[in-house]
Order: sequence, then structure tokens, then C-alpha cells
Amino acid sequence: MDEWITTAGRLLAEPYPETMTQRADGFAEPGLHVAYLMVSRDFWDGDGREAMEPTLEEYEAVCDRLVAAPAERWGEPERIDLSEVLAGSLRGEEQPPLTGYLCGVAGGPAPLWRRDDRHVSVVVAWADKELPMIVTLAVGQN
Repeated sequence: MDEWITTAGRLLAEPYPETMTQRADGFAEPGLHVAYLMVSRDFWDGDGREAMEPTLEEYEAVCDRLVAAPAERWGEPERIDLSEVLAGSLRGEEQPPLTGYLCGVAGGPAPLWRRDDRHVSVVVAWADKELPMIVTLAVGQN
């Protein structure tokens, strides 16, 4: 956990790049930093839910613990409903880079801390059932 909190501090202080940049632990783009904290294996059609569910449960538990760690320092996060944000996006409402990213990889409520002129969120990202699950730490402009 301490290493991940250190990563959050680094991303909060790091300037945003002017263009998309791949890093060993994730990527950055204008207005957004994303760190991959845990990455599962790929899943295949033949794997079935019984192979995916234990990984999802483990990653959600890690995410819950990771949300609790900053809450001790920064207070309880607000929760944003990504389905409402996605609906707004589909109506043509422009989204900041952070919520746009979160809507593309997660659903339901997501924790969000305001840190000066940035937001921080931690979610289990799973863009497609065949792709790996990823515990992500994302920092974006307000």
C-alpha cells in the first residue's frame, strides 16, 4: 500500500505530457496520468466466469483497501456515478480526461478525491471480458 500511496504522490506532482506517453507502469496524456498497480492475466472465451470471478473479487478487495489508505490521509472520497457521466457523454457533454478514462474502463460508482487542482481515483479497470483486469490509480485535471 505504501508504494501505491507514493505513486499517487508522484503523479499528483508530475506535470502532464503534451502528447500520449507510454510508461512501464501505465501511461500519461494531456490532463491524465494512469498507473497500473496490478494486472491480471488475459482471459479467453473458454475461461468461463469461474476463472474470472476469483480474480475480480481479489482485485475489488485490493481496490477497497487502496481506497481506505488515502481516506486516512485525505478524508473520505466523494463517489461519482460513472453511468451518469457516461450518459452525459453520450448526450455530447464534454468530459475531463479522468472521468472520460474511468467511463471507458469501469462502471458504477468510483471514488474521487480532490487534491488541489487535480482529482485522484482508484478503480478496477476491465475494458473487455477477454482482456486483463487492472487495478488503476488515475490522476487527472479538475
